[in-house]
Amino acid sequence: MARGRPTEALASYQRALAVRPDCVPALNNRGVALRILGSSAEALASFDAALEIQPEHLDALNNRGRALVDLGRADEALRSFDKALAINPHGARALNNRGNALMKLRRAEEALASYQQALALEPRAADAHNNRGTALRELRRYDEALASFDRALALLPGNAEILCNAAHTLLDLGRAEDALANYDLAIALRPDYDQAHNGRGNALAKLGRENEALASYDRAISLAPGAAPAHNNKGLALMQSGRVEEGGRLIEIAVALDEKSGLALHNLSLAKKFEPGDAIISEMEAFARNASPLDVDGRIYVHFALGKAYADIGRFEASFHHFSHGNGLKRAQSDYDEPSVLGALARTRSTYSREAMARRGGHGDPSPLPVFVFGMPRSGTTLVEQILASHREVHGAGEINDFEMAVAELGGAAGGALTRPELALDMTGAQLDRIGANYIRRIRAAASAASRIVDKMTENFRFAGLIGLALPHARMIHVRRDPLDTCLSCFSTLFAEDLLYAYDLSELGHYHRAYEGLMDHWRAALPPGMMLEVRYEDVIADLEGQSRRIVDHCGLEWDAHCLEFHRSERSVRTASFAQVRRPLYPTSVGRWRNYEAFLGPLIAALDRADPAPRQAAAAM
Repeated sequence: MARGRPTEALASYQRALAVRPDCVPALNNRGVALRILGSSAEALASFDAALEIQPEHLDALNNRGRALVDLGRADEALRSFDKALAINPHGARALNNRGNALMKLRRAEEALASYQQALALEPRAADAHNNRGTALRELRRYDEALASFDRALALLPGNAEILCNAAHTLLDLGRAEDALANYDLAIALRPDYDQAHNGRGNALAKLGRENEALASYDRAISLAPGAAPAHNNKGLALMQSGRVEEGGRLIEIAVALDEKSGLALHNLSLAKKFEPGDAIISEMEAFARNASPLDVDGRIYVHFALGKAYADIGRFEASFHHFSHGNGLKRAQSDYDEPSVLGALARTRSTYSREAMARRGGHGDPSPLPVFVFGMPRSGTTLVEQILASHREVHGAGEINDFEMAVAELGGAAGGALTRPELALDMTGAQLDRIGANYIRRIRAAASAASRIVDKMTENFRFAGLIGLALPHARMIHVRRDPLDTCLSCFSTLFAEDLLYAYDLSELGHYHRAYEGLMDHWRAALPPGMMLEVRYEDVIADLEGQSRRIVDHCGLEWDAHCLEFHRSERSVRTASFAQVRRPLYPTSVGRWRNYEAFLGPLIAALDRADPAPRQAAAAM
């Protein structure tokens, strides 16, 4: 077929078939041309006609399978590829295409094996390396996926699709700058590549460049106005920037464009407060009942959306039912290793003893720039950051992984000190200095004029000891909330990043107890005055008093703007983005009591035999 001229090729094959209707090669090639032109149904008829004459024609079997994949009939496609492979087990193209059918069927492990077989036969097949990367990304094996995309690009430089796939994976790995560079390369090659513009928007949003992100989403929408993802992503970005109603309208468009998008339905649930009789609840129930068993992620999104909807209208049993189903599906996807995770927290306590901390003191970067706000997710950390970020001298950096990256920059064994806390005992003073300097360099780049920069990575509570050694003049704020409200809020929130311990009430309770134990340890081991503890309940009861206390701990003069945190225009990219746009409200206080009848495993795991006397708290 003449490259890039399928219409002319089709006409040529039609003329050949007019002379000889039973010519199998012409029927096969006619189908290829039709498929390229987007007529997969007609293409399938042409392949079937070829196979009627010659049932074991390998090209026709393979091409028939590809047309069936196009038509959403992946089960039938798989049978076609398997028949081709039964005739020729060494057909690399059939193995590669078989992997594509398996990916459509959400059987990523089997697809990966098929791609591996194809590559064993044809190691230089760029498309098989690209497809292998896609399977590995689906399996959350991101480093391996990136290596596979890099291999594909080495074989096929300048391929926009592969560059885009690599960019998606770099975003998965938290490497937004690198992802942005890849998206830009893809767009330079294909300026009309809507998916690259959409992905570029995601990378820019991660980097806090909201206006540029919105422009990228607009470009993606102009190129593909019928595609839901860019509408959904722009809507979410608007909501995170405080433009909740405007963002919600865009997400409604995304839902209308793709009624099977569980993600868009979930985001819509975050944008609105449901009322009894709301039609969208019935639509979501129908989705939950009728979604393909293969669309596990879509079902998860909708179960969490329904949990929120029923909570809004006061039907708490139905709400818990859906939260429980959604979490159950998430837990089935998870490889959470509770003994390993809890063991690491215990090893942290034993490693960073008060004596060890005292012996290792006297090093690190002396900058007072960083403020670490941490605690359990859903404990009120976003509110505390928002209060501080409303101060004229403070930049709120959000949930950043800069401390993790600053440690990783050491390389070698020391670079793994966050996952293996005992390695910190072998660090030299120079290495502690480097960690501190690396961290200050990284955060300063985002806000060169700020007097303080807030790092709100909640999980930094695990690393408070090393933070204290590497940044001895940093300030830490530990935000606490009633354990039952905290854990219920985690259980009822679908986080953007996986929270592996949150999908089972018992495991969630066990993790919370281990967190409490580590925080008890830091109170004794950290230098006096380094860590301030803030109870969310106290902020609710006395916003000004607690805000002054927080600002004072950071060594700043009081700024009354801190009391108007909900007016801040900064983007908030956490699960609390909608709540912090409103003044303080007490309606979430004691929320766990609405679900008390269902929380037995959590109460037992928290070792709270009688929760009734506990004072309830709320969180943003």
